[in-house]
Amino acid sequence: MQNTLPLLFSFAFRSLFMLVVLQAVIHIALWYAMWNGLLTPSLQVNPIYWHGHEMAIGFAGAAIAGFLLTAVATWTGRPQVQGWPLVVLCLSWVVARLGLVAPFFAAAAGIFYWVFLLTVMAREVLTSSNSRNYKVLAILFVFLALESLYQFASFAQVIWLQQILWSQIFLVVVMINLIGGRIIPAFTRNWLLKQQGGLSQNQLPASFGLLDSAATVALVVFFLAALAGLDGSLQLILAIVASFLQAWRLLRWKGFRCFSDPLVWMMHLSYAWIPAGVLLIGLGGANYVSMSAGIHALTIGTVASMIISVASRAALGHTGRPLHAHPLLTASIVLIALSALSRVGASILASDLLLTSATALWVVGFLCFAIRYIPVLLSPSIGP
Repeated sequence: MQNTLPLLFSFAFRSLFMLVVLQAVIHIALWYAMWNGLLTPSLQVNPIYWHGHEMAIGFAGAAIAGFLLTAVATWTGRPQVQGWPLVVLCLSWVVARLGLVAPFFAAAAGIFYWVFLLTVMAREVLTSSNSRNYKVLAILFVFLALESLYQFASFAQVIWLQQILWSQIFLVVVMINLIGGRIIPAFTRNWLLKQQGGLSQNQLPASFGLLDSAATVALVVFFLAALAGLDGSLQLILAIVASFLQAWRLLRWKGFRCFSDPLVWMMHLSYAWIPAGVLLIGLGGANYVSMSAGIHALTIGTVASMIISVASRAALGHTGRPLHAHPLLTASIVLIALSALSRVGASILASDLLLTSATALWVVGFLCFAIRYIPVLLSPSIGP
């Protein structure tokens, strides 16, 4: 333990990705018990909102911090964020998860978490005059604003709590759209050149261009329309446009050329849930399916899968280990994809069997990830 704690807080990905794994397993077990009447805590808000918030801001929030605080050293050329800032961030995250037993302290800690993350990121970006990543600071400020609004709305019991929660989920997806649009084609290009070499530009992922910008704008416009509750037919049209552009964008990244390497294709699979989820939310807005189908396509399919994809690569790369997939990692990403399919099916068909299946697949999938990667997170780096 004496050597483990300094190691755990030497890189942001070590401590924060550990929290991601714990949240993934513990929260879902608690939520499943609540859903089936085995646990009935006194909550000030609808338990469904509590569940959604814990996954969008607890689960995804820890992953966002782990990724950004690890990546910012590469972006700025500054030393890794480590030591007491990570301890403070992790402690505030843990207290923020205590909403079932100490809602006021959890709310205060939840807001402080985003204040502190924004402060640390701003110090790194502004000190290095890294203007390219000022937009990351803007996104973190929006996360802070939405979390503050959510906590106020939760205690005040206002009717627009659902819109705030959806805004948080949609913001996570937009962030994946932005950062995924940078790293997925880059990692794919590097892999293709290393494995196959001598490829023409048409055989490599397309460079960022007008289509990428159009796909991002269409995604944001659709999310705003869904939050505003615009006419269902208009929502569906916007969803079809956004879904088509996102799918076209993804195809241009040439993921179909990387089937032999799970570390690469799993990122493409994760991103593919964005056009699927957008289309399902559009169908939900038009009352063809349950809105829950689209929300879970994005949260399980996109967010959880992308977290596994990025966390696994970061854990290997930043500890000096070869970027090789492991059977447990492949099993993990496949099981989470099946969990997303089951959860979407449960929403559409109102099936308790599919809901139970989705829960079991999720837990087993993250246990596979934990068995493979917790030892990596707790082990010293290898090599020079």
